[in-house]
Amino acid sequence: MDLQVAGLEDLEGRVRKAVERIGELQAGTRVQSDTFFSQQFMRNHTEFDSFDSFCTQSPFTLDDISDVQDAPRSQLNEYIAATTDFETWEGMKTQAAEEDIIDQIVS
Repeated sequence: MDLQVAGLEDLEGRVRKAVERIGELQAGTRVQSDTFFSQQFMRNHTEFDSFDSFCTQSPFTLDDISDVQDAPRSQLNEYIAATTDFETWEGMKTQAAEEDIIDQIVS
């Protein structure tokens, strides 16, 4: 059986944008922490209502995402394991990226 589906141009455009977003994130594009780690993401996966709260309540001095990136990895991972659904900073970033990309396709 042959099947042809018309009207997928909108979906194709969203998928193209999602693929571009993947490339940007892999290249290290600067992101706004409150957008990337949205309130919805933080509420679903952490003890915090926002990324700002995550930083403020941390045992380190974290003012923004660059401070998180520079924090001692083992201590940061301990904090993340204790306060989020993730074991590591890499796991948290990866999940946020996946949800960001999926949101782009779905919306």
